[in-house]
Amino acid sequence: MEEPRDFLSGLIVGGLIGAAFGLLFAPEPGDRTRERLRRQSGEWGGRAREQADRVAEIATKARSSADDVIKRGRDTFDEKTDQLRRAFEDGRDSTRGRSRERRSPEGSEG
Repeated sequence: MEEPRDFLSGLIVGGLIGAAFGLLFAPEPGDRTRERLRRQSGEWGGRAREQADRVAEIATKARSSADDVIKRGRDTFDEKTDQLRRAFEDGRDSTRGRSRERRSPEGSEG
C-alpha cells in the first residue's frame, strides 16, 4: 500500500515544484508572483491533503476487506480441518472396532 501513496506524494511534490519554477520565471513583478505562489501553494496543499485522506480511506477499506477475507479463510480452514479430523477418527474407530470383532471369534475358537 505504500507504493501508490509514495507515487501520489511524488507526483504532487513534483507538480508543486514545477509550478513554482514556472511562476518564478513568469513575466510578472515579484510581488505578484510571490502572492500567486502563496495562494496556489495553499490551494495545492489543501488538494494534496484531500488526496492523501482519500488514499488513506481507501487503504483502510482495503485493509478491512482483506482482514475479513483472511478471517473467513481461517474459519473455513478450521471447519474443514475439524471435519477431516472427525472423519479420520471415525474411520480409525470403525477400523479398530472391526479388528476387535475379528479377534474375538478367533480368540474364543482357538
